[in-house]
Amino acid sequence: MFSSLSKTLLRRPLFLNAALRLSSAAAAAAGSSRPSFAVSYLVNSCGLSPELALSISNSNRVAFETSARPDAVIDVFKNHGFSQSQISNIIGRGPRLLMASPEKTLLPKLKYLRSVGFSGSDLANLITGFPYLLTRSLEKHLIPNFGRLRDFLRSDKNAVAAIRRSPRILVKGFETTVDPFVKVLRDNGVRESSIVWLVQCHSRRMINWYDQLEEIMEKTKRMGFDDPSAANFAVAMLAVMGMSKSVWERKFNAYGRWGWSRDDAMSAFVNCPRCMTMSEEKITAVMGFFVNEMGLEASYLMQHPRLIPLSLEKRIRPRCLVFKHLLSNGLMKKKVAFTTLLSMSDEHFLAKFVTSHIGEAPELLDIYQEKKHMEMGTLVPEIAHSAK
Repeated sequence: MFSSLSKTLLRRPLFLNAALRLSSAAAAAAGSSRPSFAVSYLVNSCGLSPELALSISNSNRVAFETSARPDAVIDVFKNHGFSQSQISNIIGRGPRLLMASPEKTLLPKLKYLRSVGFSGSDLANLITGFPYLLTRSLEKHLIPNFGRLRDFLRSDKNAVAAIRRSPRILVKGFETTVDPFVKVLRDNGVRESSIVWLVQCHSRRMINWYDQLEEIMEKTKRMGFDDPSAANFAVAMLAVMGMSKSVWERKFNAYGRWGWSRDDAMSAFVNCPRCMTMSEEKITAVMGFFVNEMGLEASYLMQHPRLIPLSLEKRIRPRCLVFKHLLSNGLMKKKVAFTTLLSMSDEHFLAKFVTSHIGEAPELLDIYQEKKHMEMGTLVPEIAHSAK
């Protein structure tokens, strides 16, 4: 009998440990050796720690004596693809949701969010991060705020992308989060297309830096971007917004290793603000590839700084290695500038430099596919198949 009991305990050490912690925590706080039904449920069905479950129970945030309603709530989350760990996080942060009506409170909101484009992991991640969303009114908060964002960005897809990057827009509302910084941008003459881009892609930063936005725009103007209506003003403003003086110095130093002066780097920044939004590692990698592997002068990149922010793995390396192979094998009939080579669309590049030379150099597909990022993995095999 002792041997059988020992084997049972060894097989389930985690459950025993949780049970002991639950019992001792409840007894210490409530003076009883038996935890309440709610505490037991939070631990056994929701995956919360005994300490957190007891804290929630003692704060009167939940109180139930049967599992009917909580089970129904958990089933709603499971049926919408939420993992057990996500459900635990949601209940831990918003335990009152266990008492919500699935039919009246949860399902209509989840159904609406799915209908506008939140599905699968997007929906689960949104609710896990902000379970408070499910306590907001569907008719008075979620629908009108999503609608305002959708109208501003001109599509459900763009609105979902913006919320994915900055959920606070939907949690706190468009009027509270987006309207204030949009007004400042418009009052200062920033072009509408740039404002739309900032709302869709960079709302989180704009909201966080709202109190300093006027100061940041003035600093951006002093750095050489004196026209807020110019297309590159918004990018420059983000660079100014996101970098401390020490970070600026490190990036000046990164370019300095290739012979650029501070004035050279600032000139490149004015021509292409994204040159200063990259990490020092990316600057070093791109400059090194162009100079050491492709034989370009650093001064050429100074004159064409728009080449530097391009993706090294997705665009620069695969295209340049194909070009280099064609050149070394005498297959290039005309001169092609690097600016042209790297700025054309993927389809145009493949047609002009890969498929048109398959007969003479079938290895081009291997060179390009080996170095190209996986997102092009479906395009290259199709071309290879059609070329056979």
